[in-house]
Amino acid sequence: MCYLPIADQERIRKQFDCLMKRVLGGESKNAHIEIARQAERETMFSELTENQHNSLSVTDEYPSDKTRYQVMGFDVDVRGDLLTVALDTLPPNKRDVILLAYFMNMTDVEIARITGFTPANIHYHRTSALKKLKNFLEKEDKPHEQ
Repeated sequence: MCYLPIADQERIRKQFDCLMKRVLGGESKNAHIEIARQAERETMFSELTENQHNSLSVTDEYPSDKTRYQVMGFDVDVRGDLLTVALDTLPPNKRDVILLAYFMNMTDVEIARITGFTPANIHYHRTSALKKLKNFLEKEDKPHEQ
């Protein structure tokens, strides 16, 4: 074993301390630079728009979460228990018009061609069905008094 005089040991310790301070200072600076770079590239979830959030998220869908209606040979899936209940309160012909118009994106003319009714008749069924749906949903939305 080689023993150094105390003065040399102290000098070496000070040199080592100086070196470590430089190394740690450089690492600290690098860490701050990296954090700043990440902050420029990252966005908080709370700052995302609804479309951005939807593109990054996935919702599990199960067959039991929707109700399937058969309308003129089309399968129309409806999600939402309240909406399903509201649609079930309509007469079948009006419900079919609503499903074709708003879930299959068909125009009154296209629906008239499929059903055999006139476009004016389809317009009447659609507007009266919407009024009934609106009344039903407004009634359901009001708090029940005891």
